[in-house]
Amino acid sequence: MTADRGGARLAELDALRGIAALAVALYHFVFRYGRHDILPRQTLTHVFGYFPVPEHYIGALPVYLFFMISGFVIFFTAGNCKTMAQFGFRRFSRLYPVYWGSILVILLAMAVFGWPDKIDAKVILINLTMLQGYVMIPPIADVFWSLTVELSFYFLMALAIGTGMMPFRKPILLVWSVLIFLYGFYDIPNPIPWPIVYLLVLDYGHFFVFGIAVYELWRAQRAGVTQPDPIIVLLLLISFVSSIIRYPAFVCAVIFAMHGVFYLAVAGRLAFLRNRRLLYLGGVSYAFYLVHQVLGEIVMNNLMLPRPVEITAALGVGLLTATALTSGIEQPAMRWLRAHRPAWAGQAGKT
Repeated sequence: MTADRGGARLAELDALRGIAALAVALYHFVFRYGRHDILPRQTLTHVFGYFPVPEHYIGALPVYLFFMISGFVIFFTAGNCKTMAQFGFRRFSRLYPVYWGSILVILLAMAVFGWPDKIDAKVILINLTMLQGYVMIPPIADVFWSLTVELSFYFLMALAIGTGMMPFRKPILLVWSVLIFLYGFYDIPNPIPWPIVYLLVLDYGHFFVFGIAVYELWRAQRAGVTQPDPIIVLLLLISFVSSIIRYPAFVCAVIFAMHGVFYLAVAGRLAFLRNRRLLYLGGVSYAFYLVHQVLGEIVMNNLMLPRPVEITAALGVGLLTATALTSGIEQPAMRWLRAHRPAWAGQAGKT
């Protein structure tokens, strides 16, 4: 699931993924669900009274960290894939079985505690493909929005592998980064058709680019190269500026702090992340991210207990469910699929 550091997994990235998933859940549980009598919402939008921050950024920032991690990890995976089919099969075996299991759990919970009007057979079937964002069908869980962004990035990577463009990845990344940068100047609504924005990941691509650039630096250092590639340095700079032109100052400061933490984690400077509890959280982070929103909202809306108890209960239900999905579906399904992979899918991979 993560890259190797000289034969050892970059466990720090698993830990960061777990921390990001937990941060998204806490944002939902503290500020979005249940009563808001503990921490006023204005505290969220005016941090300490000095930094105006649009509310949605607080929940989105950890997702941006997900995108950085994906840039690193997926580029590592792509470098080990010889064909588009091999890359696609690895992504399918990693993402879809537990995604389907999570949807089943969510639907069962909805059936017991209240079925939303927006969910019908068509919505369910299209959500099972994970393509709902491309056809403007509402997601079963709002957090699924980020899956559309991830899939678009995977599509670009598959296209690069299938067309044999990976050896020319650096100039291609530079062109892509410039397009992402220029898109940041457009106000919403903008004249660029949304399919182009979605497929080229023009709104969030700079986070993936940052992860890719850090991967290239890490890869070069492992090969004994001490002089940084000018194109990679330029990619990092464009990624920074792309954030500056998009986000408020305080949000940019947090993003740049995440950049620093991410780089230090990859460089092996944050050994405390190799903590058993954080690694457990990272291991179940995908399933937890998928189910926490709906299950947590149900828990908090049905408990009449002090708010801290409700939040703890919501986290507990989400983590227990995620653990069951990870150990009961994600891991065995991925092992079975890769052990029985068809010939066109190539050799099994670790990522």
